Amino acid sequence: VVCQENPGSFKLSYYNEYKSYLRTKVEDMIKLIFLAIVGTVVCQENPVLLASKDFLNDVIAQDKHLTMQYVVHNIGSYVATDVVIDDTVGFPPTDFEVIAGSLEVTFDQIPVGSNVTHVVVIKPLISGMHNFIPAKVSYKNSAGEELVTFSSFLDNNPILSTTEYNRKYSPHLLDWMIFIGLCSPVLLIPFLMWNRSHSKYEALAAKAKKS
Repeated sequence: VVCQENPGSFKLSYYNEYKSYLRTKVEDMIKLIFLAIVGTVVCQENPVLLASKDFLNDVIAQDKHLTMQYVVHNIGSYVATDVVIDDTVGFPPTDFEVIAGSLEVTFDQIPVGSNVTHVVVIKPLISGMHNFIPAKVSYKNSAGEELVTFSSFLDNNPILSTTEYNRKYSPHLLDWMIFIGLCSPVLLIPFLMWNRSHSKYEALAAKAKKS
């Protein structure tokens, strides 16, 4: 006995499965849109800080002053309060000496659309490649909740040793003085000989003219 399936029932079953599939996809899309809207609202209700970290020197060298600059922008819709820039981890006291300023500074607030700038001068005590990690920036929203972000990343940068720096960038005054001292006899002795013979020639010429 051959059982032949009703084409109409097959189409109805396929349609129901397809409708269920579409309903599931629509529900998933609605959930994603809802989460995106909630995330956007949460972000809009909080201050949003963008921080940059950079060094102002063209060359970084051991035992030479290095100027670091930090700039924090508030691109959110609310005021950020108790803003703390902390870069103590990136510059440990065993490797860097603070000359001026501080590696940790606090700002009472950063209004919407405003920015703050902080500068600190340090001196590297080491040489070689150094990983300039991002600075930590913590702040609070209007509800007093603490938020954390990080500055831009400077990656690995070389710190020249004192010897290497002097060889490349020092004025080499001592070298020039030695060079001039060695060259002086070579130039001075021929000049003195020429001047002596020239004076003798002038004296003979003057004597012959009188005669």
